[in-house]
Order: sequence, then C-alpha cells, then structure tokens
Amino acid sequence: MQNSFMLGVSVGESFAEYILLDGINTVAAKRAYLSRENLKNSLQQFVSAHKEKGIAKAFVSLRISEKLMDYKLSGAVAHVTTEGFENWLELRGCSGAALTSSELHFSVRERILASGQILHALAQEEIEAIAAKLQLMEIKKVCLHFLHANINPAHEKQAQELFQAKGIEVFTPEKTENQDEVTRWRKNALNATISSLFQDLKKDLLEGMKDAVPESQVYFVGSAGEVFQDETNKRVGSLFASYSALGFQYQNSKMDVLHLGLEDFVLISPDSWSENWESPWGKVENKSLQMRQLSIQPTMGIKLNSFKHFDFHRNLEGWEPGPMSFGRGQKTTLMDLWTENAKVTKMAGLQDRMVAAGIQKFKTALLTMVKSSYDRNLEISTVIKELQSLGMQKVVMESLLHRQNKKIKVTGPLAELFANGFKKDPNASIDDQDFAEARAVVAVGLKAKV
Repeated sequence: MQNSFMLGVSVGESFAEYILLDGINTVAAKRAYLSRENLKNSLQQFVSAHKEKGIAKAFVSLRISEKLMDYKLSGAVAHVTTEGFENWLELRGCSGAALTSSELHFSVRERILASGQILHALAQEEIEAIAAKLQLMEIKKVCLHFLHANINPAHEKQAQELFQAKGIEVFTPEKTENQDEVTRWRKNALNATISSLFQDLKKDLLEGMKDAVPESQVYFVGSAGEVFQDETNKRVGSLFASYSALGFQYQNSKMDVLHLGLEDFVLISPDSWSENWESPWGKVENKSLQMRQLSIQPTMGIKLNSFKHFDFHRNLEGWEPGPMSFGRGQKTTLMDLWTENAKVTKMAGLQDRMVAAGIQKFKTALLTMVKSSYDRNLEISTVIKELQSLGMQKVVMESLLHRQNKKIKVTGPLAELFANGFKKDPNASIDDQDFAEARAVVAVGLKAKV
C-alpha cells in the first residue's frame, strides 16, 4: 500500500510551521520561533522523531522578509538594459527604494520591435566589455532586461551565453503573457536580489529533511497555487504562497478567509485574483489570490494619540526582538496585551517564551503612558482590557467592511483569541485546528498531484 504520510512546512519571517499528516489526520505538528530556534535543526528534530513513518512527499512554502530584499543586505546585482530604458525599474509608483546601485546599471545598443523584428543587432563586444567590468568589480549576478525579449529572445540568449561563459550568473524575466515590461523586469530584479538568500534557506530545508524525505520528493508551493522544484522565477511569489494556499481551500465554499497569524492579520478573497504586487519598489508581476493586510497587526505598537488617549501605532515592531514580554523587546505591542492569557502562554511556539521581567517591563511602560494620558486614574488592568477590546473591534470591523463574500472563515493561531468578536456574526466560523498554513500547503500540493 502506498504511503500516505505527507509533510507540510510553512516558513515565515519569524515562525515556521511543520505538520505531518496521515490523510486528513494530524500525526504531529510544531511551530518554531526562528529567533530562538534554528530552521534546519528544528525541522531535523521534527522529522527525525517520525522518520519511521516513511514520509512520501513534503510540500513547502517559503516566505522571505521584505527587509532582506534590499540589495544592500542581499548582495549587489548588475542590470543590463536596452539603451534608453535604463530607468524603467524605477518607473510608476516606485517609492524611491532602489533595486540596485546606479553604478551597476548598464545599457547596450540593441533593439527588437514589438513585432519581433530585429532593428539593431546586439554587438558582442558591448557585452564582453560589461562582463569585464563586472569581473573587476567582483559582481557575480546580472539581470538582462531587453525590450520585447519575451517576443523575440535572440539577443537575450546571445547575451546570456556570453555572460555565462565568463562565469557570471544570469537572470532573465519569466516568459508570461504579461506585456508590461516594467512589472516583468522588476520581478526579475527581485528574484535575482534574493536568489542567494532563497538558496541558503532552501539548503537548510533540504538538509533538515534529508533523513526522512528524498530531495526528489520535496516540492515548493507558489502564490498562484503551482507546485515546483526549480524556483528560479518563483522566489517573489514565495512571499504570498501560504496565504494563497489558505484561500484555495475555500474556493468552492463561497467564503473569504481571515488569517490571524502571529506575523500577519490578512484577509484573503479566494474568488478574486491579483496580477501584481504593490511592492515598496513599485508594481511587480506576481499572480496570487487577492489579499489585504489589515490596518492592525499583531506586533503593532501602542501609543497615546494626539488627544492623549490610548491607541495603536502604525509602526510594526516585528518579532525581532519581539514583544516586551518576551524579554528583549523595547516597545509595547498588541501581542503584549495577551501576555497573561492562558491561550497565548500555552500556544505552540510561544509557550515558555514569556519572561517575568519582560511582563513587568511591559506593565511599567504602560503605567508610564497612563500617567501621561488624558485619564491618569486608569488602572493598568482596565487599560489592557480596553485595548484588547479595541483591537478586537478593529479586526472584526475591517474584515466585515472588506470581505467579498458574505461568509468568512477565521483561521490561524490567534483565531481563538479573537473568536468572541465574531460571536454575533452568523456568517463567521472559526477554524479550531491550529497550523492552518502548513495544512493548506499540503492541500495545495496534493491537489497538484505531483
């Protein structure tokens, strides 16, 4: 009888979920807090404890932090474009963030018309001159962005072969039906920028599973529901893969999905598609289910507004260093409000993470704000309860205003924490099973029948 055990792995910016399924039944599950646990080691420990089961396949979603997509952190990449189109990566809606250093922008005198006809042939000596400069600068990666190369790739292939002969890794835009060169080029640039980081994370994942799952049976899930092993043009899509996977489970149910995760609160519309990602660098070609980040997030800061009343700050503090109650954080966050809630203290991945000194530090910070607030006589316990209520109301109201379907499924590790807010909504239901992202990743993989 063929083995039915499937491994699901969903890696986020700060947490990773691992789940082992036998059909629809959960055999084992774990959530790793990546600031305290190594990805490779924690995964290795999980699969080693169950390798006798004989895992048939593993399906993975791998998210990379937007912060690490900065070329200054991920490594420099050169760009070679058709002459006259050097600034296209910065066009239309770019916030000013650069995808590479200006000294690594090069152009060549080549031109292919929209019909595919070659108007100006690519000169080999131009590519060789650029390659020589890159070698002197010790730049190992280059993106090719030639106009209309998706229609006639002759010049793109010529340049690619010349650069590769010099030992330089070449990245070219994925061939799709999208005719918008800017969004295609920008995706290629980001794929190249995070290639080394993605490869390092992929290596850790494969090494963590090698004793239980052959590499040939490890598959990655993309934002459009595709399953693949060569991720060359799929890295950007990894940012949204697990959330799209959550939505795909409810495409036939006529309901939206509100995922209340430890890292993000996101509303997913399974019946609608988005063709582009509105990134900090401008529009990027990326097909995924339509999703909306809520205005309130789990690591959102707490502040006094201009009227000296307690409110939430738009800045996200993140999980590195994390909430104050974890001991290293320096600013109060929404998550700190539930520090002493039994549902949080016993939650997989968070248990034993709160420290007494951190909890007291949070209360002291809150007390300091109370003394500066409009009502200086408030009790700390009252402030906490009111902020909990405010946070819950914001989540419920925003999900109600922006859902596209009448019904909504609330998932994620914090779903039960906010469940009371949805009690009066007859169209809302709570997914009481944890590890929703990892389960969804397996579901997408099985549907693909690889």
